[in-house]
Amino acid sequence: MKKIYLSLVSSTMIIVTACQMQNKQIQSPTSPESNEPAKKVYNMNIVEIKKHLALQERMEASEDTIYEIYNYTTSDVEISLPIIAQGLKEKNFVTLDSTDFNEKIKMIFGDIFNEENSNVKLRNKFNTVLIDPTNKKEDEFDYTIDNIFISKEYKFITYVPLLGDFVNFTDSDHYTIEINPPLIARNKYLFNNSQPDLAYLLHEDTLFLKTLVKSFGYTKEPKINDLAMNDYLDLDDNHIATVGEIIFVKNVKGNLEIKEELLKWISDHTLVNDNRMLKALDWYATALYDNSDNSIFSNNPFQCFSLNEKRKIAAYIANTYDPLYYKLAPKNPRIWPAEAVLEGLLVTDQGLADYLKQQHYFSLPALQQAMASFE
Repeated sequence: MKKIYLSLVSSTMIIVTACQMQNKQIQSPTSPESNEPAKKVYNMNIVEIKKHLALQERMEASEDTIYEIYNYTTSDVEISLPIIAQGLKEKNFVTLDSTDFNEKIKMIFGDIFNEENSNVKLRNKFNTVLIDPTNKKEDEFDYTIDNIFISKEYKFITYVPLLGDFVNFTDSDHYTIEINPPLIARNKYLFNNSQPDLAYLLHEDTLFLKTLVKSFGYTKEPKINDLAMNDYLDLDDNHIATVGEIIFVKNVKGNLEIKEELLKWISDHTLVNDNRMLKALDWYATALYDNSDNSIFSNNPFQCFSLNEKRKIAAYIANTYDPLYYKLAPKNPRIWPAEAVLEGLLVTDQGLADYLKQQHYFSLPALQQAMASFE
């Protein structure tokens, strides 16, 4: 009888354990846990919140619309900022001091915040970064577009804040705050360097991460670079050269910037039997001097760079391309061109060699070594 009892207990424990394992779910680092304390309840600015909630319900027309459509304004953003700040604080977001926050913003978005830049909107309490600067008709407050709002006072970023997305009334005079997990993760990764939140974003918010690289040149995190660069690997051979547009860019002041982290990515991902990204650099180098087949580019490299800028770009491409060419091409000559990229560039641009020498080869060792064979 005792043996039967123990057997039943053991079986029951196995069943319970199995059920518990089945009920476990993968959660974001910012998802509410079952053992968290009860949600905090707030009543700050209750009158204005109710007013704007009602107004925001009239932002879209319906078939039987009998009310005037409400246009979202700066006031809607400003009333939301302290609420979002409190919600982020609940999730252990650490607010940086002004100096550190401004440095982070510059590192992420670049030095873009000035009156002459039409891609940003500068305001008293927040700045807005337009996500698609090519769209001249883009509405700053279009909630279907992920424009980025930067709170100056509370020091975080958000998309267009709609009160109904994060304010939940518990009764007529109190509410709780529930911030969307991706928004929490964006802030905790970018400003608190939270690696669990980066892991979450890499699975749940990849479009935002790719935008950081492609639109703003944020290339400090290799895992995010992987996301962006793999998008270009997925392109066909007729479009892969557009990767050059995120490597060689002009900043808002019109100065050339070269994203060396992405060139390193290409070096690290070029193999004997896989040189597509390296060929893309070769094509981009050709496009600098030849305007005959540049329709694939949003910013035509033949037109948007000065001669000396083209030469600097050519230098960085050769510094990346040529060492890999001489190392890998002999092992599979069938898929490699007949010559390295520098040799062709020196023929195309007769002044390139002298210019590179004047610039001390931009302190690029592989370039200097390659040039030695032509001198």
